[in-house]
Amino acid sequence: MSLFHFLPKNPFFEVVGGIMFENYGDNKVAMLSEIDMSQCIALREAIGKQTGQKPSYTACVARAVALTLKTHPYANRITLEIPFFKRIIQLEEINITVAVERDTPGNEQATYAGTIARTDELSLPELTSELKRIANTQGEHGERWELFKKIVTRVPPPLARFILRFPRLWPSLWIQHRGGAVMISSPAKYGVDMLVGNWPWPIGFSFGLVKERPVVIEGNIAARPTMMLIMSFDRRLMAGAPAARFFNAVAQSLTLANTTLTSPETNAPNTTNRRAKFAD
Repeated sequence: MSLFHFLPKNPFFEVVGGIMFENYGDNKVAMLSEIDMSQCIALREAIGKQTGQKPSYTACVARAVALTLKTHPYANRITLEIPFFKRIIQLEEINITVAVERDTPGNEQATYAGTIARTDELSLPELTSELKRIANTQGEHGERWELFKKIVTRVPPPLARFILRFPRLWPSLWIQHRGGAVMISSPAKYGVDMLVGNWPWPIGFSFGLVKERPVVIEGNIAARPTMMLIMSFDRRLMAGAPAARFFNAVAQSLTLANTTLTSPETNAPNTTNRRAKFAD
C-alpha cells in the first residue's frame, strides 16, 4: 500500500505560490487589542430591527477603518517600488478590500477578495449589502475572478506570475485590481479567536470570534462580548507611534459604535448604483 500519491498538476499552486512573495513580513509589524463589542452588538440589533438586515461584523470593522482613514490620512498610502524609483503614494479615495470566502475543491490556495469603492461613504446597512453582493451575486464568476482564473489557467506559470505583479508597478493598476491601502480578513465564522498574518496590502486587519470573555471592569471581573482585533502594517509607511494612534482610533470606534459608526444615512440606505471593484 502506497504511503502517498501525487495530485494532478495544479496551475493555482504554481502561480499563486509564486506570487506569495508579496506576503513577506520583513517590513511588517503587528498590533492587537481585545475589543468590547457590547455597543456593536446593540447597534447591529437596532439596525436589524429597523431595516430587516443586521449589519455584519465585517461591515462594522470596515466602517470603523474607513472613517479612521479619513481622520488619519497618513495611513491611506501605498508604496511604489521599481528599480531606481521608490515613492510613497497618497491615495485620495478610501477603498477597502475584504477577503471573501471562496471554497473551490482542488484550488484551496486560490485567494479571492472584493474591493468596496469609497467605503467611507457607505452606512452599515449599505456596507452589509455590498459585502453580500460581492460574496453572492458576483461570487465565483465575478469579473475579476474570471480574469484571474484565465491568467492562471491559460498563461504559462512564469508569465502568469509576472502579469499578476503588474499592480505593484503602477498606482492606477493597484487601485483597479487591489483597491486601496487596507485588506480585511476574518476566520471568525470558523471559531478562530485570532489570526496574525501578512498581506500584500500595506495594512491588514483581522478579527476573531465575538464571544463572552472575562474582563476587569472597575476592579471586578465580568463577562463581556469581546473580539480580538489585529492590525499588521508596513513599518516603512508608519512608525510605531502614528500606527498605534491609528489602530487605537479604530478600536475606539468599534468600542463606541453607538456614536461613531452611526450616520444620518444609517436608516436611509443610498439607492444609487455602486459598482464594487475586485482584487485577485
